[in-house]
Amino acid sequence: MPVEVVFPITDLSSQKGKIAKWLKSEGDKVEKGEVIAEIETGKVLIELESPASGILRKILVPQGVEVPVLTVIAVITAVDEGLPEKYVVGPPLVEVVPEVSVSKEKGKESLKLPARQRSREVIAAPLVRKLASEYGVELSAISGTGPGGRIVKEDVLRAREGKVQAPQPAQEEPGLVEKLEPLSSIRQVIARRMTESFQTPHFYLMVEVDAQKLKETREQLPPLVVNKVGVQLTYTDLIIKATAKALEDNPSMNCAYADGGVKYFGRIDIGLVTAIEGGLFVPVIRNANEKSVAEISQARDELTEKARDRKLTMQEMSNSTFTISNLGMSGIDWFSAILQPPEAAILAVGRITDRAVVREGQIVIRPIMVMTLSIDHRVLDGNVGAQFLQSLKNYLENPVAML
Repeated sequence: MPVEVVFPITDLSSQKGKIAKWLKSEGDKVEKGEVIAEIETGKVLIELESPASGILRKILVPQGVEVPVLTVIAVITAVDEGLPEKYVVGPPLVEVVPEVSVSKEKGKESLKLPARQRSREVIAAPLVRKLASEYGVELSAISGTGPGGRIVKEDVLRAREGKVQAPQPAQEEPGLVEKLEPLSSIRQVIARRMTESFQTPHFYLMVEVDAQKLKETREQLPPLVVNKVGVQLTYTDLIIKATAKALEDNPSMNCAYADGGVKYFGRIDIGLVTAIEGGLFVPVIRNANEKSVAEISQARDELTEKARDRKLTMQEMSNSTFTISNLGMSGIDWFSAILQPPEAAILAVGRITDRAVVREGQIVIRPIMVMTLSIDHRVLDGNVGAQFLQSLKNYLENPVAML
């Protein structure tokens, strides 16, 4: 009996995903549990395992195509079993990069796809077909977003708007060719989450840290950390440790807005914003308050390496209680960060720069670092945030207190 391979639901926020790479070809023998493809969903690259043993008889969704979750993407059969007719016909094809052109026929414009990319089957209600005919939209030129690939009214309207707004080659000025690229699934998730987050009432607190002793600690500790865990110590590691200690001192900061109330966490799991090509990942360092600086350094190195390789699991990216975004290494003096839902706060860290400051009535040069705390005003007030920042500032200006 044929076994359908479906695109899995990996988390509740992801409605679509992409086939990043097929590791098996049609006709290959596969074993149950064997990795047959890599799929991209949300911000994660996940290995897709075969649900059964047999022959990968048919690949229905090609590499590089984005589909809704639970879409049938391949079929596995027994060695001596043929492919049922319904899989031979297959669902409507989804275009990897549809090359849509506009042609005029009998005074009416219509959208056309190259013949090799057209769908073999169009699923649409009569009213939708009538609307497409009125607007001059060829249904085989668009992909449906309804159940089972069904083309709905909104798909036709979007196709019509795209046709009307598409620039005509004759109107383009030399050297000013514009290109519209669809967002990757990672950037779509980021766009959706950040839009949701920015509707939260933010407010910001900023503090300057004298990083003189922090720099000295950063210069003294690396040999010890390297000898212990084989990883180079960074300023970020020290900031994570200081933040965890400050959250211990100010437990009311370690919270989130939930169901009209405040959820206080009994753990301190710190997310670290990590930039990769095409987007951002936020791996989580668990129980950061219980880890030594060397252990934090090791965990940070392993997680950021997995982020760059897009090998992070959902477990490694979920359920943080507080987040840090450090752009100091990128030459940014200071910035304010957007909250990472559902957390109530996020810390933005700028670079360390030499500045003239007054100490004991004298103007001296000191390495100064600016930190900005973004806070969800629904659950936290300025006084709580100020107390947290003062604790954090004290730990960073006197690292021996946290080590």
